[in-house]
Amino acid sequence: MRKILGSLSLIVLVCLLGSAAVMAAGYPNKEVEIVVPWAAGGATDMVFRAISTVFPKHANGQPLIIKNIPGGGAVPGTMEFLKGRPDGYTLLGIATPIITKIHMSEVPFDTDSFAPVIMVVENPCIIMVPANSPYQNLNEFVDAAKANPGKISIGNGGAGGGTHLVALAFENHVGAEFLHVPFGGGGPSVTAAVGGHVDSINVSAPEGFTNVDAGQLRVLGVLGEERLERFPDAPTALEQGIDFSMAMWRGVAAPAGTPDDLIKTIHDIFLACIEDPEFLAQAEDMGLRVVHFNPEQFAEYIESESQAYEELCKTKGLGDRYTK
Repeated sequence: MRKILGSLSLIVLVCLLGSAAVMAAGYPNKEVEIVVPWAAGGATDMVFRAISTVFPKHANGQPLIIKNIPGGGAVPGTMEFLKGRPDGYTLLGIATPIITKIHMSEVPFDTDSFAPVIMVVENPCIIMVPANSPYQNLNEFVDAAKANPGKISIGNGGAGGGTHLVALAFENHVGAEFLHVPFGGGGPSVTAAVGGHVDSINVSAPEGFTNVDAGQLRVLGVLGEERLERFPDAPTALEQGIDFSMAMWRGVAAPAGTPDDLIKTIHDIFLACIEDPEFLAQAEDMGLRVVHFNPEQFAEYIESESQAYEELCKTKGLGDRYTK
């Protein structure tokens, strides 16, 4: 009986492995949906819409469908993604705000809920203001916030998300107190700034770029180590005497339990997409910094980011998960 059970177990294992291999070999044979848990027009949305333009060329002619589920600090969209089967047809546009949210609030998921597939871009945060703003540089902006605690507003892409946490870390670093205004994504925050409904916004490429080009917004400071090629006249925070730098990254994740062979197939498709000259031209126009991590590298990176944000939230008393 033991031999029979052992043989049956081996047969089942072989069948499962064979099924996963067949699944990967024929993938995709229908449209692939990627959940973006923020509004259309935000950075993550724009990145994957650019990728979607070349996706069919590298995916058996099948389209990449963007499903925006904004609001709730990316939690509703992430939870909708987690309902998907681990068959490669429901993916997640994973980004920094999802990891920060894990440590800012109590949420029903953690880093083990995702199977990292590929990292595609990483860009520094940028503080922008309406074109008619009285602040001409970061120092004037910070001085005004210090003189008027809780009065100078700074919009972000969602409560507990990446741009929110970066803004909180920034105010902590400079010793100011801003009025933080969350939106359902970077796109709505840009719209609010153009309309003069907030004094400033914290975004990352390509959010707000066309509005800067149109003269509707101005870049006060780049929270990165280098100036942006798109706006070479916009100084970094460091150049303005503020030693502060934080970035947002974006990539693709599949549901936990997705077979390794299928993960590799999905990775290879997206790698071909971000290496496609047509996408690279769009990325350059949007000011995106293309950065590739494979599944193993991306998993290690996400874990290191999670640990760093956990420490930041705990030591700075950010959010409410560790301050109850």
